[in-house]
Amino acid sequence: MNALLTGAVGRLTGEGRVVSDGRPLVYDATGVSAKLHRLRAEREHLAAKRTRLERLLAGITPADPRFAALSAACEVLRVEHERVCAKIRNLNHALAWSAARWAVDQSIAAGATVIYLEDLASLEARGRRGRANARLSGQVRGQVVEAIRHLAAKSAIAVVTVPARGTSKFCPRCGDGTSLLQHCPAPDRRTERGWAWAWCPACGLSCDRDWAAAERILARGLLGQQSTRTDRATGIRTIRTVVEGNVARARRTRRPTRAARRARRTKTDLHPRPEARDRSKRRPTPKRPTRTPANTSRTSSHVPDRRTVPAPFPAGSGQRPAGQAPQTTRPAGRTVLVRDPQHRTGFHRVAATPVLPLGPYADGPPRPRPPDLPDILR
Repeated sequence: MNALLTGAVGRLTGEGRVVSDGRPLVYDATGVSAKLHRLRAEREHLAAKRTRLERLLAGITPADPRFAALSAACEVLRVEHERVCAKIRNLNHALAWSAARWAVDQSIAAGATVIYLEDLASLEARGRRGRANARLSGQVRGQVVEAIRHLAAKSAIAVVTVPARGTSKFCPRCGDGTSLLQHCPAPDRRTERGWAWAWCPACGLSCDRDWAAAERILARGLLGQQSTRTDRATGIRTIRTVVEGNVARARRTRRPTRAARRARRTKTDLHPRPEARDRSKRRPTPKRPTRTPANTSRTSSHVPDRRTVPAPFPAGSGQRPAGQAPQTTRPAGRTVLVRDPQHRTGFHRVAATPVLPLGPYADGPPRPRPPDLPDILR
């Protein structure tokens, strides 16, 4: 569950074609999922130790002198187990709302009116280990879906679920759900068995498996709009009829830069070619510099005079490792690392596609941009 969310932006044309802008939207929670796995392992370890102590307590009487020590140790394990469980719940809740906020912000920036999600109720897993992984993955993704519904309702964006069966099995470019995808570990390892990468032998499509599934879900949602049903009790919108279709890519129109507008106004070339160099030889060929004791340390003309690594010794004590981020000293005398503020995502080691308000499609009407976009993650 490293790639917690993978999406694609598209629309339905007047001819009934599904067109996407070809941008994969990915919310990668690698660091958070690794921390969750460590917390789950610690929780299972504490539960095993507590079960063992409970068995020992069941075999002795309260009059035994060991009963008090075992009871105190069992109570400590119980409290620690509850703390770890609470930490896991809080982290899952924060991760779900962070991912939902990112998804809704992407929809607002793209001018979308509907968010199509795969139906997690139809998620299938084989084997004992697969069922456990699906249960843990579905626990967080279920919270993500509820958070997306809550945040999308505030922005007047509908959320509709579509069937997830076969979305990563068929090619979204050709065949209308008949061309099977081949799965492999990487694009350069097509002969090996894997699941991360998908490629189509018919049309040559090669992309991430989750991205291909996202485009297939997009096509099912846009082509099956007439089959949308709303639950009267909960208000959840679903599409149960599977309508297959191909997804085409079309780039959005890019706003001309200031230099392009100036070139259009002055009727000049945007990228003028440099003037031709006079190749007539009117001077002798210069000789190479002779070796002197001053420049004997240089072994090549491409070697720079000054190097930036390893890092020089700072004014204080100690040495800064090469390649580390620059440091600054606070008034209190504490040294901290300076990080790029543009890469703050709310979590440690979370990589998400930035929210970029883009223009309309080439053949579509202009769409109004939102005046103020919220932060990517809060």
